Amino acid sequence: MRKIGVFGGTLDPIHIGHTHLIVEAKRHFDLDEVIIVPAFQSPHKADRPIHESDRLKMIERATKDLDFISIDMFELEHKGKSYTYDTMCYLKEKFPNDTLYFIMGEDQFHAFDRWYKHEELLEIAQFIVLKRTMEETNITAPFLTATVPIIEVSSSEIRKRIGNDDYYSHLVHKNVFDYIKEHELYE
Repeated sequence: MRKIGVFGGTLDPIHIGHTHLIVEAKRHFDLDEVIIVPAFQSPHKADRPIHESDRLKMIERATKDLDFISIDMFELEHKGKSYTYDTMCYLKEKFPNDTLYFIMGEDQFHAFDRWYKHEELLEIAQFIVLKRTMEETNITAPFLTATVPIIEVSSSEIRKRIGNDDYYSHLVHKNVFDYIKEHELYE
């Protein structure tokens, strides 16, 4: 039985904070693999992200040196808003003998009770909450937790900086920066 981490989101664009969380989750919970599942569109956001083919290429570039990562196209292929419940049901069927661990940040934990079928989700997978070292949040079972340094960066901040012709190269992987520049994304 393998331990498979699952990391989702629109990743528009993927940045160093995302890959940092993935690596820390693997380290702290001894995960065998982490599957990134890019969302077609988040159910909590009205804005449509850039085209999925561009996001997918940036994810591939950002993770090419992390041999334990794979990408699953489930949410991109099903279009529309992506619900974690549907994705986790699909992954549980795909990996019936493995244990799934959904990786989330502390911000997602605070909104968990508003997720679609959140109680049923707890029966399908384990949930890893990566806490910020400076905040006091009481995270208890069934949630697993680890305190890791968090890199404060957001995709929306990166998009805003690009639109304002401001510095952002230090917030994304070099390969992602090159892709954004080459394809003039978010301008």
